[in-house]
Amino acid sequence: MNAKISTLLRRLAIVALLFVAIVRVALPSWNKIQIWQLNDNDDAMRILQVRDWLNGQGFYDLINHRLNPPNGGDIHWSRLSDLPLAISELILRPFLGIDMAEKAAAFGVPLILAAIFAFCVGRAANIVVKSYAAIFIGVFMAVMTPGVMGYFSAGRVDHHGLQLIFLACAFWGLMARDKKGAILAGLSIPASLTIGLELLPILGLMVAWVAIIWAIRGDETREQTKVFSLWFALGTILGFVINVAPNDYLNGANDRLSIAQVLPILTGCVGLYFAAHFMSGRKIWYRFFSLMALGGVVLGIIVQFPVLFKPPYWQTNALMQRMWLSIVSETFPLTRLIKNEISVAINLGMFVILTTLAGLIKLGLLIKDYKKHENREIDNWALMAPLLLITTLMLFFLQARFAGQAAAIAVVVASVLLADLYEKHGLLNALIIGLALNPIIPTSVAAGYNKFFPKKKGQYETGGGANCVNTPAFAELAKLPPGKIVGNIDLGARALLTTHHTVLAAPYHRNQGNFTAYDILMTKTDAALAKLHSNNVQYVAYCRKSAEIGNMERETPNGLIADLRKGIVPDYLKPIPTPPKSDVIAYSVVK
Repeated sequence: MNAKISTLLRRLAIVALLFVAIVRVALPSWNKIQIWQLNDNDDAMRILQVRDWLNGQGFYDLINHRLNPPNGGDIHWSRLSDLPLAISELILRPFLGIDMAEKAAAFGVPLILAAIFAFCVGRAANIVVKSYAAIFIGVFMAVMTPGVMGYFSAGRVDHHGLQLIFLACAFWGLMARDKKGAILAGLSIPASLTIGLELLPILGLMVAWVAIIWAIRGDETREQTKVFSLWFALGTILGFVINVAPNDYLNGANDRLSIAQVLPILTGCVGLYFAAHFMSGRKIWYRFFSLMALGGVVLGIIVQFPVLFKPPYWQTNALMQRMWLSIVSETFPLTRLIKNEISVAINLGMFVILTTLAGLIKLGLLIKDYKKHENREIDNWALMAPLLLITTLMLFFLQARFAGQAAAIAVVVASVLLADLYEKHGLLNALIIGLALNPIIPTSVAAGYNKFFPKKKGQYETGGGANCVNTPAFAELAKLPPGKIVGNIDLGARALLTTHHTVLAAPYHRNQGNFTAYDILMTKTDAALAKLHSNNVQYVAYCRKSAEIGNMERETPNGLIADLRKGIVPDYLKPIPTPPKSDVIAYSVVK
């Protein structure tokens, strides 16, 4: 058989096997998407955002008008992160119709983004280790890491997957150490910031690395630094134009890209560009002095925006912090999760800890014998290892929401490390280290722990579980005439997606309806009717397993929600039948 034909057949066989594997894994997700059983509230809200946009809502109108009507709920997301889903739906509509195109896009877009992320990781590894093996190792590590692929599962249409793609592209571009790489990194970082500020600390450290490497290397990185600064500035301006309506240009915010972030960034970009242009040939201490002066100017601009110094969720009051945000597990540091959710902590922390240690050892060996190694190799490891260390520390001591970011960086570090071992020390050594840096092992360890030390299920759980999140759970409510629902916060996004009703509360910290909903549900039963009327509420609904409900009962044992939980139903409420296997308890306001 012709060698080319044989090679083609082998590749087709591999593609076919991958396709079959993906279908087998993804098919259960397709069935879930048919009933809108998505992984997260934010996935449901992304579907709603894109649906409203395609139905004619304005480009800059990021209000969900069915949330807390008539004012609406400010979601403050970006149209940039809506684009993959919106474009896919528009392409599919002529073939599948509007409803099925929406579900098909929700199913397929994350899988496509997963392939893009894996490719970007492979290219980042290949940039450092000039070997095709690096690409395959990078792709393999990316696909096999549950802590990353969880953001790309079918139906996971929230923006975190896109941000991880831009993070991988930023590594790829920065470690390329050339003009094309500088353009890629210069656009990827502001693209991530345009989508959301969750990665701001990590991306800020990447930019700091660019500046410090320039200060150390001088002429060697002059052009790369200039090109990066220029494209970073242009990307930031473009992101500002995408995110901010013209009448809002001068208003700062601390939870989205605004003038408060753009002015310091542009100042830093312009300053770094001219510093690289004029100071690259000067002595190293001149370059560092210029960076310190530039940092002082940028800091001077930052302090002109007091909103930047407000806490992340300053729009929520103390009650919301205590009753709702206190049970959002991704806001916990991993050190807190270890006390209550050991298996979760193993899943989130084991792989990144081992990879962090391996990366620091590699960096230490390079520094120890720095004369034997190229500056580029040392510089790239000086980016990867410290950044992974800092992100891991943020995961452990700040918030678990850094888990995906830490895992994504760990994938890049592990891929480069294993590819380098394979090229320099052979397959056996790479496999031995690969066993220690195997991202599947933490999942197995966590599963084993759960088997031997099963967690006792309590009366309540965060989010309420699957019986409060899909179309069947809301089937009886969906049959009733359109009206406004007051319920617990975690119920809101799912109720909007699966019914035609409006809601007061949903899990978004800018939404003022959250306060109103809690005020009604925690008011004494006799007084609650007047508040239901004043807020034009037609339905009361809650998830009986939601941890929020437990908090409300403990806070106000004589409140409306506490009485309903006890089976004490006032005469102004009429029970709505609960669908089979549903934990959504609902009532109509009849007086």
